[in-house]
Amino acid sequence: MAHDSLVVQDRRFTLEILTADTAAQDRLDAGAAELFGLFLSREAEFGFNPDVVVDYPDIAAGGAFLADPAGYVAARRDAAGAPVDRVVVLTTLAPRVGAALEALGFLARPIDMPAGPDGTAAFLWPPVEEAAAGRVLYVEAVDEADPKIRPNFVLRLLDETGALQGGACGSIHARDGRPYAYLATMTLAGGLPPGTGTRLAAALVAVLRRAGVAKVHLGTQTAGPFYEKLGFRTVLRLIPALRHRQTPEGRQVPHDLVMMELDLTPG
Repeated sequence: MAHDSLVVQDRRFTLEILTADTAAQDRLDAGAAELFGLFLSREAEFGFNPDVVVDYPDIAAGGAFLADPAGYVAARRDAAGAPVDRVVVLTTLAPRVGAALEALGFLARPIDMPAGPDGTAAFLWPPVEEAAAGRVLYVEAVDEADPKIRPNFVLRLLDETGALQGGACGSIHARDGRPYAYLATMTLAGGLPPGTGTRLAAALVAVLRRAGVAKVHLGTQTAGPFYEKLGFRTVLRLIPALRHRQTPEGRQVPHDLVMMELDLTPG
């Protein structure tokens, strides 16, 4: 286990760096779960666009979505309560559901993340990539138990008392001899000094560079502008203004559902 120090304004933090070489898998799993819990508490600060109907199907074996994906999506569209102008299905189970959705008229948009789930894709109806204005049905069917996204790195940001204040976790896997990273979670507790997130992100990038990572991939509903400032580029914008955050002045700031990547190769 390695440690770095981060000083932000008058606060000194310790960054605990866990990898598959320095920590057992159950320790990595526990660290990732702890960060995800913090992430969920912060996500509660964001609202959903009322024009987007969000559905998380049961993806267990024998569930309706896997048994009949086309029928499941059609039923959800019919039950949306008002006409639906666009349907977006984001899934890590494309090999199992893709053919049925394409037969229903969906456009398949594979999402290549070498360190993420191999079956990741978006299915779009009408079959065009450009987002249409109007009411949207968003179906997210992600297998969080996919062994490929089980964490093999965890960064824990600790304050002066040793309390968790944030961190990042994800997985690194190689393709054609080159390591790639999938960032599952990066989050901070509230009330930290401005700039803490940028310093955490810089430390994460340094760790990934030391591991020889070529590119980092992620999906986000709420942090696109933050990642853009770090140099990430949007490779697919699935739903504009899916979420929103309210400023202290009462203004709503929209956030898009996007897939992003950061190129870490020299030059």
